[in-house]
Order: sequence, then C-alpha cells, then structure tokens
Amino acid sequence: MLKSNNTALVLCGHGSSFDLYEQDFKKNHKMIEKKIDADCYFCFIEKNHPNIENCLRTIKEKGIEKVFFFPFLLFNGGHFEKDIKTKIKELSKGLKLEIKLIDKVSLTKEVLPIVKKKISKILKINKTNILVTFCSGSKNPKVSLELITYTQKLAKNLNIANAYSYFVGEETELLTRIQNLKNQNYFLIIQPIFLFKGYLQNKNLDFFKKLNDKNQQILDTLMTIDDIQTLIIKKLKSIFHITD
Repeated sequence: MLKSNNTALVLCGHGSSFDLYEQDFKKNHKMIEKKIDADCYFCFIEKNHPNIENCLRTIKEKGIEKVFFFPFLLFNGGHFEKDIKTKIKELSKGLKLEIKLIDKVSLTKEVLPIVKKKISKILKINKTNILVTFCSGSKNPKVSLELITYTQKLAKNLNIANAYSYFVGEETELLTRIQNLKNQNYFLIIQPIFLFKGYLQNKNLDFFKKLNDKNQQILDTLMTIDDIQTLIIKKLKSIFHITD
C-alpha cells in the first residue's frame, strides 16, 4: 500500500479554457490514482484550478513531507523551464517541502515508437503518404527544433518521404505546400501532438474536419492511446518501486 501520511504524487497539466480539457485530465488522474494506489493530487500551470502553488500549499498544510511531481508536458519550452523547473525549486525552498521532479515523457525516445506502431497500421501502400505534425506555438527555439526532429525521425522510421511540421495556426501553410500534390494520389496523416483535448488541439481538428478531405486521417490525443497510458503508469510506478 503506497498511501501514507508523508508522501504524495502531484500530476501537473498545462491547463486550458476548453471545457473538455479539464474533464479529460481529471479522467486520467483518477485512472492513474487507481493504478498506483497513492495519494494523488493534481494542478495546472494556467487557466484551471488549483494552480501549482496552491496545490503544494494544501499538501504542506496536510503535513505531507515529500512530493513526487510529474509534469504532463512534452516539449522543453518556457512552461517547462520557468513554470515547472524554476517554480518547483522556489516553492520547495519557500514551503520547506521536499519536491522530486519526475522526468517528463520523452517525445522521441518514448512517444515516437508508440506513434510509429499506430501510424504503420494506417499507411496506404498505393498512395503517397504525407506525415504532418502540429503542436502549440512557442517563441522558444528548442520547441521548434524538437518538433522538427521528432517529425523527421518518425517519418524516416515509417519510410515516409514527405514530412512537415507546424505550429497550430499555420494550417494554411500546409495547404499551400501540398497544392503541388493535388494531381498525385496522396494520403495525409495528421498528428496534433497533444496529450489531452484542448483549445488549440480542437482548433486544429476543426480546421481539417472542415476540409472534408477523404484522403486524410487525423490522430487523436496521445492519452487516448493505451500504450501511452501504460508508459506513464510504469514511469510513475517505478518512482514508488512498484512491480506489476
């Protein structure tokens, strides 16, 4: 039994103004809490409640001495560097609370093999397959580089010659690019890289749905994939030294 009076697990999401985001996040929180049987809390960087500071203050007030903090983020952008890493250090010192930051999921090392397996089942043998990825926009050049690296590596592993990556909001740039392929027999595989349903993910989804293009398939959010759920559960269980 993991539940104790002095140790807790915190799951931290980005947050979103989109109603289904919080619903989706809390659903996964309950699933994880049940699987690892730990005192499991949740918080958000922005938009939703509680925020990181309020969550950790509540935990401290309950007499908990050690916290394992897991960020549901995929890229090394500003949110991870400033809102997670820096803030956690400051709050740990200010609240006199031991906080262990759990490594986030690796997009290329952990997520990519699972997505590759999923996409390999929908590739069209008699068509020109085109891979396109999207993620939230960021001014941090690391995010763009990580997105490009992931996309090119995934395409190479799938033997897809045409692969492009964009931020959400740049969808029309893709349409311009593929105009030259209109005379070809192509199949568009679109992966919006999001863990949960959210405002930008939904905006991206709506754009491509309105095109009503039968030669495309849009992948769902990552946390709907059983293997991704299993990956995260195993990662969290390893922190608590649990074996199945």
